[in-house]
Amino acid sequence: MNVFRFEFKQTIKSTLSWCFGLALLIGIFMSFFPVYFKEIEIMKPIFERLPEIVLRSLGVHIDTLFTALGFYSFILMYLHLIVSIQAIMLGLGIVGKEVRLKMSDFILTKPMSRSSVLIQKCLAIGAHLFITWIFVSILSYIMLSSVENQTLNFNAFLILNLSTALIQILFAGIGVFIAVLLRKLKSVVGVSMSVVFTLFVMNLMQAILEEPWLRYISPFQWFDKNYIFYNTSYEWPMLGMWALVTGVSLVGAYVIFTRKDIHAV
Repeated sequence: MNVFRFEFKQTIKSTLSWCFGLALLIGIFMSFFPVYFKEIEIMKPIFERLPEIVLRSLGVHIDTLFTALGFYSFILMYLHLIVSIQAIMLGLGIVGKEVRLKMSDFILTKPMSRSSVLIQKCLAIGAHLFITWIFVSILSYIMLSSVENQTLNFNAFLILNLSTALIQILFAGIGVFIAVLLRKLKSVVGVSMSVVFTLFVMNLMQAILEEPWLRYISPFQWFDKNYIFYNTSYEWPMLGMWALVTGVSLVGAYVIFTRKDIHAV
């Protein structure tokens, strides 16, 4: 497991930085809720006067916004954006490192199979995602418990929070697939931002246009927070899309990585 240990140690400081940034996001937003809830008689009419298209684009659902869990589900839209950037950067950065540094021939001359190299790199990615998710889960539960003025629906919270892990796995898989597909990778940040923000814009377009087919090509729409809030479950067609894209990305990456020609530099 030498590759796993090396990649894990190389990226742990970055993961802790991401955790710190996510802590700020969750802490700042959730600390506003008690004040926000006390002014419900003032705030709710303001939101009700906003155009529906504005509310949809912001991911605001008035019926759920004035509960702690509903307010948290609103924050999840932006939380998912951040963890998806982290996940795809991990996939691209760890698996595509040798391509970016022009060392592919070096790593693959080591006495281990290509499949072992890829699997250990993916395990390192998974470890960093797990650390981030556990940190976010614990902090979110603490913050929700401290501001919730009713009994917290733990099952709904658990399913909402699990969607964060599923988003992480999805974008990490996409990152790994892109990393093994590209012959040249000049900028991890540039590719990551391009992919994530393109898909996030599709999410906003679907929210505004309400075209059903757009949901199938926008991963951020696969875990509808309002649906989860009321039904305490996922939508099976959307969960199927997640499984399909994640599976194709990881299996495709494995097949390409173990068979492609590696050019010496």
